[in-house]
Amino acid sequence: MKRKLSVFLIFLFFFNNLYTYSQNDHFLGVNVIVIDPGHGGKDPGTLGTGRYENTEKDIALDVSLKVGQYLNREYPNLKVIYTRDDDTFVKLSKRADIANLNKADLFISIHCDAFTSESVYGTTSYVMGAHKTQSNLEVAMRENSSILLEDNFDIEYSGFDPNKPESYIALTLYQSENINYGLNFASKVQGQFREEINRKDRGIKQAGFLVLSRATMPSALIEIGFLTNKVEEDYLNTDLGKDEIALSIFRAIKDYKNELESVVEERMDKLIEIDKNENVNVFFSVQFFSSQNEIIFK
Repeated sequence: MKRKLSVFLIFLFFFNNLYTYSQNDHFLGVNVIVIDPGHGGKDPGTLGTGRYENTEKDIALDVSLKVGQYLNREYPNLKVIYTRDDDTFVKLSKRADIANLNKADLFISIHCDAFTSESVYGTTSYVMGAHKTQSNLEVAMRENSSILLEDNFDIEYSGFDPNKPESYIALTLYQSENINYGLNFASKVQGQFREEINRKDRGIKQAGFLVLSRATMPSALIEIGFLTNKVEEDYLNTDLGKDEIALSIFRAIKDYKNELESVVEERMDKLIEIDKNENVNVFFSVQFFSSQNEIIFK
């Protein structure tokens, strides 16, 4: 009787903590994804070289919708939500609110890059954090400048000024506890770009993006190419280019989702073995590592 009670308590302890992790840290996988096409409406984003009518807002929307279509086709039960699905201006704070209110498991913001030199090209994925270089800060400043188009932005963002470097010191305090998950996802995105469609990999970086700072789930901002580079601008204005980029992001999501959802099954196999006589053959201990947001079974 004591042995049965011990086994029951062990399972009760495990599932109780597993439920807590699934609610707070998306431990059980990816069931809701929010895709955020950057800019929109009165905010065109990067204009590019001026050779095309389309700007960053248009390309980001087209790629975002394609990513969603791939996801819906592969996972009919997966909930895909867009912060915008047309040429609409959406506040940066509202974009994160949409993800938070829908209890998203992953937040993906899609953008196009720009630089003063047209020779610069490639893809970059960002997660929330302190900028390490001046170039990272400049990218964050450019993307955060969208708030200047909002009414009462100084009140909405508690005096944050996207053009003042000192504003980013305080912003780093909002780093998500899910940063490791975000880094994991970002690495998969860059891997797909590099290995599957031969795009230049500019790496995974950290910077103070307002749109990421308010998200309470794993998140990443993806710069899919430079519109100030004529070759990349040409590529991103083609259906083939948009489709290849979207397919790469979809495959990264698929890999990330499959990896997370395999964790529970793998750890359940290691949890305990009970023979036909209800004897416990493997004793285990549970350790919590809050810095990694995961449960490790020995």
